[in-house]
Formats: sequence, structure tokens, C-alpha cells
Amino acid sequence: MLLKENLKILAVGAHPDDIELGCGGVLRKHTLRGDEVTYIIATYGEQSGDKEKRKSEAIMASTLMGVNKIHFLNLPDTMIRHDGHTVSMLDKYIQDKYSIVYIHSPKDYHQDHVNISKSVLSASRSMKSSIFFYETPSTTIEFKPTLYIDISNVFDEKLKYIRQFTSQKRKEYMEEQAITGLAQYRGYSLGIKYAEAFEVGRLRLFER
Repeated sequence: MLLKENLKILAVGAHPDDIELGCGGVLRKHTLRGDEVTYIIATYGEQSGDKEKRKSEAIMASTLMGVNKIHFLNLPDTMIRHDGHTVSMLDKYIQDKYSIVYIHSPKDYHQDHVNISKSVLSASRSMKSSIFFYETPSTTIEFKPTLYIDISNVFDEKLKYIRQFTSQKRKEYMEEQAITGLAQYRGYSLGIKYAEAFEVGRLRLFER
């Protein structure tokens, strides 16, 4: 896959902090090489904290990462549906201009994660982008990654982004020991220190 010219990258998460947990390291590698990264966050995660607080945390984390744009769909937390309404909202932002789309794996216990993933797939039906499914703490054991990306040089930065979500710091899955352990486990497959792992939904090869 060609990585000479700058790419346009889209990352979609159901809640604030999902993207950083699932692919924050890879996205930082994109921004460091000058790629244009856009976020779509489906809800404000209001069932787990104050809406405005969670929004500001997401904006702070994305700003530190160097994300170019962030869009909030304002869908109801815990009640995202895979239907025409959700797909039409995504259609406003998803166009055939992104080289890579990162989204939740549909193999997940959280209904919001599953439904936003399916809705993105529906909205991207005419796109020519590569699609990579990332994992989160609620991803099921059926998640079988085939793509591993070395994030050893940006892992400390990934932790910095996750630390911005102070309203969620009491959640077990936000413990740095757990985040580090997963990255080390995925890195072991490559013989490196830290990695993020993905399932490949669709792979587009770019000409040199």
C-alpha cells in the first residue's frame, strides 16, 4: 500500500474515547506523516458522564493528536440503531475521498459499537477505501486480527490521549496497565514492544 502521498483518513467511534483506545497509536502515526485525519463520534457518551465534559475531553484528545476535523452525530448513547436514519447522518460526512476508514469491529458486546460499525459499512458501500476494524475492551473473542501495526514509537502519546478522558478514569478498561498489556500482547505477534491489531474489512492497494 502506497504511503508516499498524504492520505485522508476517517476514524469512527460510538463514544468519546473509543477511537483513542482502539487505534489512537495508528492515528498518531498518520498525523505525524502529514495525513489528514477526521473523526466521527456518534454519541457524547452521556450515559457515562456529563455530555459537555465528555465532548470537551474528546476535543482535547483529538487536538493533541493533530486531528483535522471532528464531527459529533449527537445520537443517543446506548441506543444507536443500524437504520436509515443513522446511515443518512453518516452519508453527510462519508464520501469517496478517504483512503482508509477505521471503525469498531462488529464482533463486539456493546450494541452501540456493533450498530455504528454496521451503519458505517452501509454508508461506505460505494467507497473505494480500505476498511479496518479496531478492537476495544468490549470486543468479543471472535475478533481475529490479521493486521498488526507497530506503535512502539507513539505508545506513550496514545496513553496521553487516553488520559484526557478524566471522567472515565475509574473505569477498569481505562487502567493503563490493561491498555499497556493489550498493546504488548499484540506486539508480541510481531516481535516488537507495542502494536495495535485490526481485522481487515476491505483492502485497497494504491499504485506507486
